Order: sequence, then structure tokens, then C-alpha cells
Amino acid sequence: MGLSSLVAELWKNGDHVIYRPPQVYNAATNIFNVTAPVLVKLCGLWATAAAGGATTLATAWNGVAGEAGAVDIGTGTLVGEVVTTPLNVAGVIPGSLGAIPMTVTLLYPHGMIVGTAPAGPGVVVFTFAASDWTGGIFCVYQKLTPTSQMVLA
Repeated sequence: MGLSSLVAELWKNGDHVIYRPPQVYNAATNIFNVTAPVLVKLCGLWATAAAGGATTLATAWNGVAGEAGAVDIGTGTLVGEVVTTPLNVAGVIPGSLGAIPMTVTLLYPHGMIVGTAPAGPGVVVFTFAASDWTGGIFCVYQKLTPTSQMVLA
């Protein structure tokens, strides 16, 4: 196997990052679509403006909750703070913080496998309720088939 083939194989099997550029959110929004099964290792948000007030966040990964329930991520949010979903229906979104350790507290260690049925094309929905929240959204994922990928919805 030549160097270019090896690099291509490693890239294909490694972690991929998808990023949704900053915008204002205040409702349920389709964020990403999954084309074939992926292992989502981390998904978070990055505030690019102060929140308009109390704003709760809940996520759904092809119809499965990404946490135990909606949490306020807006009150007092500062520019540059981050939010992450635990990718586990028993976990808790820690709110908007300067840094978030990836520990067992988040129930994060293994991520979530997201397929493409029954909720449509592997739809990833973030529901922002109440005031405006402004920021970008990023996910780190690994392909589970040659055609797997996450794309902007």
C-alpha cells in the first residue's frame, strides 16, 4: 500500500468534524442529517453572542433524546462559552460553561450510534425554547460504513 493510499484509508476511518456556522436559534431546528450509520463521539455548541435570556436546549438524534431533559443554556451565557450534550438519555446538559470536562458525570464516554430510520434521513434536531441563542454547532463523528457521513440539514 502506497503512502497516499494509507493516508486516504486512515482519513476515511478516523474522526470527522462537521460544523454549522453561527446563527440565531429560538425553535426546533433540524441541524444535521445522517446518510448512513455514524458513531457520534461529541456534539457541542459555541456561543458567539450573549443569549437573549433564558433559553432551554433539548436534542433528538433520529428520534432518540440526547439527554434526560431540556436545560437552560441561555441565562447569563457569555460569548465563547460552550455547551455539550451527553449523547445519553440519562445524562444532563451541564449548561453554558467556559470549559466542560469529558467525564463520567456527563455519561459521555461512548457516544451514540445514529442510523437513518425511522425518523427520516437520520435527522438531528436541536430544540431551543424561549429567547434567542446565537452560536455555532459542531459534532465529532466516525463513519460506520463507506457511505456514512453527517451533512448540514
